[in-house]
Amino acid sequence: MSIVENAIEKSRGNQRNGQPSRRVTDAAAERNAGRTKIAAAIDPNLRIRAVPASLDLDLCRERRVLLQRTDDNDGAAIAAYRMLRTRLLHRAHISKWTTIAVTSAGPNDGKTLTAINLALSMAREKSREIVLLDLDMRNPSIFRTLGVNPPRELRQYLEQGTHGNELFVSVYSDNLMVAGSVVATEHASELLASPRFDELIALVRQGAAEPIILIDLPPVLLTDDALLVAPKVDAVLVVASDGLTSQADLGKALDMLKEFPIAGVVLNRVSETMPAYDYGYDYHDGKRGNGRGD
Repeated sequence: MSIVENAIEKSRGNQRNGQPSRRVTDAAAERNAGRTKIAAAIDPNLRIRAVPASLDLDLCRERRVLLQRTDDNDGAAIAAYRMLRTRLLHRAHISKWTTIAVTSAGPNDGKTLTAINLALSMAREKSREIVLLDLDMRNPSIFRTLGVNPPRELRQYLEQGTHGNELFVSVYSDNLMVAGSVVATEHASELLASPRFDELIALVRQGAAEPIILIDLPPVLLTDDALLVAPKVDAVLVVASDGLTSQADLGKALDMLKEFPIAGVVLNRVSETMPAYDYGYDYHDGKRGNGRGD
């Protein structure tokens, strides 16, 4: 039994009952995406006007951001994210989720890279707008990973409550928008607990077309930030790293999150001794069983 399965088994007794899931093939998702165009009646005064930004392709490649398939390892990783995307979007549909936080037990588990690659995979469907928010404000790294400079820092909006429509950049695809910071702040907890966090989510919901909002948060065992945000989002996706995340730490993190819907547990198998894009996941959706998504 894997560390993910052990931790989930321990926490399942306290987990909320999930909706039953069913398989949705990638082919069907792609066909639906091809038939569906982003369309929503949005007040022009509220519409988010994201600034197009160019990615640092060399940096993205170095940091394992999956922009396109370049070799067999990339293809396997993209397929893994596609499966995760399809299952997660299906559960979001039946559970009516629009905001999903991404966190981990401890540092270096790959949660930020998972959030970025998941956002990219979701955006490829073209059926709705995807908004990625970097709210790991003690260690903001999404823009650093992409090699992009934000027009305005997200922490400034949370501090001042102004210029909300100037936060976003559009990267890779016109339906993928990103907001975040590059300068760390030590009073992240106070900002996340403030009414301006709720205003930020409302701003996105009003200004984007049928958005899925992915929120990168700090590790659960390092700060209280994730616990402050968890009651304000629809579900939490937990990332673990094979060979790095201990069973005890993952179990402790899931136990701390037991009051909130868990969207899944992603097992990130990237390591220094394995191919750069060697990636896999265990997917838990609240069903009784072994907790695996296969």
